Amino acid sequence: MPLSSNLKRKIFIYMALTGLVPLLVLAFQNHYFGKKAIEKLEIEHLSYSLKSRMLWLREWTRHTKKEFFRVGIQLSAKDARIPKEDLTALDFAVQGLFRGHSKYKSLTIYDQNWSVIRQFNENPLLPIPPPSSGFKKKFLIPDVLLADKPYQTPDKDTILPIGQTVLDRNGHPALYIIAEMNTTKSLQRVLSDTSDLDESGKIYLVSGEGNLLYQAFPAAYQDTSPDTMVFPDNLLQGPYWQLQKRRDCKGVSVFSVAAPIPEMDWILIVEVDKMHAMKEIERYIGIGSSTALAILILILIGSWRTASNVADPLDELARVARHISEGNHQERLPVFRDRYLNDVGEAFNAMLDTLDANKRLMIQTISLSAVGKLSSSIVHEMRNPLSSVKINLQALGRKVKDDPAYAEMAAIAISQVKRLESMFSDLLHFSKPIQLHLEEVTFREIAEEVREILTQKAADKIIALEIIDNLGKTPITVDRNQVVQALINLVDNAIQWSPDKGTVQIIGEQAKAGGGFTLIIKDQGPGIREEQINNLFQPFYTTRETGTGLGLANVKKIVEFHGGSVFAGNNPDGGARFSMTFNERPRG
Repeated sequence: MPLSSNLKRKIFIYMALTGLVPLLVLAFQNHYFGKKAIEKLEIEHLSYSLKSRMLWLREWTRHTKKEFFRVGIQLSAKDARIPKEDLTALDFAVQGLFRGHSKYKSLTIYDQNWSVIRQFNENPLLPIPPPSSGFKKKFLIPDVLLADKPYQTPDKDTILPIGQTVLDRNGHPALYIIAEMNTTKSLQRVLSDTSDLDESGKIYLVSGEGNLLYQAFPAAYQDTSPDTMVFPDNLLQGPYWQLQKRRDCKGVSVFSVAAPIPEMDWILIVEVDKMHAMKEIERYIGIGSSTALAILILILIGSWRTASNVADPLDELARVARHISEGNHQERLPVFRDRYLNDVGEAFNAMLDTLDANKRLMIQTISLSAVGKLSSSIVHEMRNPLSSVKINLQALGRKVKDDPAYAEMAAIAISQVKRLESMFSDLLHFSKPIQLHLEEVTFREIAEEVREILTQKAADKIIALEIIDNLGKTPITVDRNQVVQALINLVDNAIQWSPDKGTVQIIGEQAKAGGGFTLIIKDQGPGIREEQINNLFQPFYTTRETGTGLGLANVKKIVEFHGGSVFAGNNPDGGARFSMTFNERPRG
């Protein structure tokens, strides 16, 4: 079924229609990213303005705390009965405080029962209000400058009660100092100038509880009552130094940035009107619209070319898929001009090759499984008669031991029976499924066990079994019995093929790639012919007259059940080399 014409036409139509979407997207993008650009500039502007004031304000708060604590030093380690000479020094210190960096309305010293010991008032005619009960409870914390809720004077000055506990010689609260700071006059020199913002710029200093301590804003806000100033939690509690969008007390949308003043648990806020900041966004709309139109033209020009590049390979893929479904399993995709499409075609062809190989492997596996089941059944049926034959032959051998001719025939018959038993044992072992019982062992333990089992066989040919341990004490996780059996098969083969007085090496080392470890068997025999290497691990393939062809097949089965792989080859200096690589990395 030809797809080319319909598919090309559809792709072209879809791409043409899709060209309208970028136009709309870019219109939205123009507005959205224009806003983002303005917001980015605004946060840089507000942050710079905020930082410059914070430097002054933090220095002001440190100096103010130093001035206030200087009064407390005059009373430190004193009780409620202050000597006259100390009162003189205290008066002098308070006069310095009233003429100092900050502006105070009054200062009062209370004893531990909150009775007035000494009062200093900027205006002696006005009474000094007593501290609130809530403020008194805060004085349980000594040596900390405390603050109460601020209030406004008739002159619209903001007054902030602040206080400190003075300890006696024993470290107990003895006196309390409470002053009324005029934050409006004290902070005017630091925060009143808003010229670096714009005509809509505003500055607020707020306590941690949200109480307004100072405000500087345009004339339109001069009639605003502090009680109407409500600040949201995201300004008071953070995240700080981030642009916040909100509505102020007059319902105007504003951009705000806040930062904490940790010395006094205050928050400094600067903000500007949102509409005033966004006045240049219209300029970006024209740029975005022009960009969207240019993109639409490019999409229309490239639509047909793109449709052809996409449709033609898909047609070819459909054709190959139909041929494969009809039974032509050797059909493959051709080489495409486009590199990406060619990579897809190669991947598709590789998938078909893999499926074909898996199919052959599955057929082989099913065949071997059937052979295994049949072999297992035959072995079980023949072992008992064979054992009976062996016993009878051994008995006959004892009877004719004095007759050399018959004794030799009996020995030959018994050896052939033992060979049959060995073949049946290998066949039965090969047909059984493997159940792994993993445990942590060292290479040295496995190699020593193999050497102990084969010591006598090696001694018969005066062959040295040499263990080369490059894994040390690093534990490896394997089925010990299965790996020992695989090593016995390989080392036994090496002994048989090695010349007398030769050496067989059993080597354990780290795998060279991908982690894991490798067990290697080297001998000094004649080596392996090139045409034999690919068939060595196939079931029933053997190069010895007395071999069963299952020993190496069992080795491969054991290693692959561990998730590893086995290889055969020749040493550069002669002799055969067998290696078993296990993918699990040794655990150190």
